[in-house]
Amino acid sequence: MATRTRWVPRHDVMRRRRQRILALLGLFLLASLTVGGIHWVTQLDKSLLSRAEQHVQPIAVRAPRRPAPTTLKPSPVDGLPAGMVLGYFYDPGNAGNAAAMLSHYLPVLSGIIPFWYTIHANGSISGQTNPAVLRLAQQHNLWTFALVENMAGQSVFGPLLNSPVARSRAIDNMLTLVEDNGYDGINLDWEGIAASERQAFTQFVAQLSTTFHQHGYYVTLSVPAETANQPNNSWTGAYNYAALAKSADLLMIMAYDQHWAGGSPGPIASPMWVQSVLNYTLSAVPPSKVVLGIPGYGYDWGGAGTTAVSYGQAKTLASQYGQNSASNHFEYVQNGQIHSVWFENTASFLSKIKLVSGYELRGIALWRLGIEDPKIWNFLQ
Repeated sequence: MATRTRWVPRHDVMRRRRQRILALLGLFLLASLTVGGIHWVTQLDKSLLSRAEQHVQPIAVRAPRRPAPTTLKPSPVDGLPAGMVLGYFYDPGNAGNAAAMLSHYLPVLSGIIPFWYTIHANGSISGQTNPAVLRLAQQHNLWTFALVENMAGQSVFGPLLNSPVARSRAIDNMLTLVEDNGYDGINLDWEGIAASERQAFTQFVAQLSTTFHQHGYYVTLSVPAETANQPNNSWTGAYNYAALAKSADLLMIMAYDQHWAGGSPGPIASPMWVQSVLNYTLSAVPPSKVVLGIPGYGYDWGGAGTTAVSYGQAKTLASQYGQNSASNHFEYVQNGQIHSVWFENTASFLSKIKLVSGYELRGIALWRLGIEDPKIWNFLQ
């Protein structure tokens, strides 16, 4: 893979020198892992994402922190390449084959977004870094953005966003996390924020971006898809696209769950719906700051509830019940119950890639590596 061109402040050079020394000494700081859900998929299907339940310890923060360099300028989004292909990287329980899994994707990826860390209401962070995965990514010049999440919604983000102490602690902890592990930046996947916290979240992102840019790091956000500005919407109201884009470097629009696990069956992300999402997004956000989130999963509605399925699992079900899975939808009957399965395949993937090609977006991000139709990569070489 060709060496990338990127903005490297003097602080970054010193940081990487320090990291090489630490690597030689073998001083990797690991905390225990807790992985929560993401989008409904992680909450509903343990067989698909194997949610890990282990003891949690906060990631330590050094103190006092040196002051931010005064000579650095805000990180320009133009320091990122065009046509980025990003993958959310999830390895349940830090499985031993995580680096091998990433190796499979190296020829096609521009970067990864590891799903390893959880933010708490007091601003502390728990999680566990997989150094082998990060070393492999950095050796192959992949961009890396540390995903920090919490799916508990308002019970976490209300106290966090309304406490100056917690906000400052959260920013300091995220900066330490990025510095100590050699990330290029952070990714906030904060879902379930109350619409009433719209202004507070916007102000937090501005504060976070100012600090990160002073130190030469990027701020990216994973935000729910919208087709219109709906500040009072209980799910999307907290995310002011236009205001957030003034501070953050990238908005990764999660253009999936058009039909979600708790609702009626239907496409995960139909082309017409994604088109509407993009039309609204680009009315508020410059295309250079937009990354289109694309799903690799599906849902099986029916019986006792809804189950998340990977592409492979959907194909297995279709074969088991003698259904034609050439399309991305089929039905089957089990124990007298009708099941409706919608999933993502190469055809549905390409329908969204065609949309992206006409807008000059910064790139795409797949949720998530390992569950998609493998044939999609033939079109991203």
